[in-house]
Amino acid sequence: MSSTQPTLSVAVVGAGFAGLATACMLARCGHQVTVFEKFGKPESLGAGILIQPSGLAAMRALGIHDEVVAHGAKVDHLLGVTARQRPVVNVRYQRWQPGSFGLGLHRGVLFNALWRQAQACGVKLVTGEEVRDLATLQAHDLVVIADGTRSSLRGQTGLACSDRLYPWGAVWAVLRDPQQQYGSTLWQWYRGARQMLGIMPTGHAPGGQGPVVSLFWSLRADQYRVWLDAGLEAFKREVLALHPGCDGLLDQINSLDDLTWARYHDVVMPAYHTDRCVVVGDAAHATSPQLGQGTNLALLDAVVLCDCLKQGLPVAQALERYTQLRRGHLHFYGQASRWLTPLFQSDLWLLPWLRDLFMNLGSGLPVVGSLTRQTLVGVRQGWLSRETLELAKLQAQDAA
Repeated sequence: MSSTQPTLSVAVVGAGFAGLATACMLARCGHQVTVFEKFGKPESLGAGILIQPSGLAAMRALGIHDEVVAHGAKVDHLLGVTARQRPVVNVRYQRWQPGSFGLGLHRGVLFNALWRQAQACGVKLVTGEEVRDLATLQAHDLVVIADGTRSSLRGQTGLACSDRLYPWGAVWAVLRDPQQQYGSTLWQWYRGARQMLGIMPTGHAPGGQGPVVSLFWSLRADQYRVWLDAGLEAFKREVLALHPGCDGLLDQINSLDDLTWARYHDVVMPAYHTDRCVVVGDAAHATSPQLGQGTNLALLDAVVLCDCLKQGLPVAQALERYTQLRRGHLHFYGQASRWLTPLFQSDLWLLPWLRDLFMNLGSGLPVVGSLTRQTLVGVRQGWLSRETLELAKLQAQDAA
């Protein structure tokens, strides 16, 4: 820890990816960190996640990169096609930087790595205790709000915030893929914007014996009950009509209860801090999953916040700098996700038609292709800015 940096008493609310990553980084910097988690037995629930090169760089800074990558599935190609097999999304990481890749990952793998790292760093982990009032944490020098999309504390900061619920969501399942049929490609199939199937290699589940994939099926929220009433066989018929080759995966689904329903939020904050409080992760910037950036942005929050506090500034100034550094990056990905979502999940017909006609063609052009790849890997800082995240500098940040 820098000689100019005072030791802070830090309270982190929430033991999700953002909370645990922030706790690890700050504890390694020498701060006294306590994590408060409302669940008695914390765990990460949800489908597989895609870690982009930006998230992988953040994991190097966190000291968990090698462990996590060993349990994930390297993804080097994103391929989305229409029901007639016409390419719509066709992006290879190799065209951004040779040797680069995304990582399909079971959420539990990342959670377990962060939990163990927090313990190793000396973080005090308080479980089964829900913080309902920010005033109860006033004894701490810094409060980090990381209690997720439905944050109960965000509104108590007085910070401006917009939280909009998307009309679409998805059902998902993690399924066995012993033959690794889907290789190193994240696949998607589209029929307009009303139907979308996604299958992502997801590595190995915690304690699992073989490779798995995550299956996603797009669904309007107001049609969820109708979908339930239609039953399992109707669901399978719809999926097979879009992609006949996934019958082996569908055979593993014996009931609609094997599928989990998920909704998306669009959270936007002009600023993320007060004088002694900062909001990170989905509590600050939840998006739809169209760009696969949520986890990556949360891990980056932790690394950047720690770096700001290492500069020896008073807490209020360090947090102001954090907002300045993160605002452009976070707002860009929020806008990009917001604008892309109707192209893939909506009742519109013209936009998906234009998508099918021009998206693959455009990504092959020099300027559009470069913007597409920079956006995918998580380094884009804005629509017009030529500056991108310096991943080598980011991953070299440690707590020394």
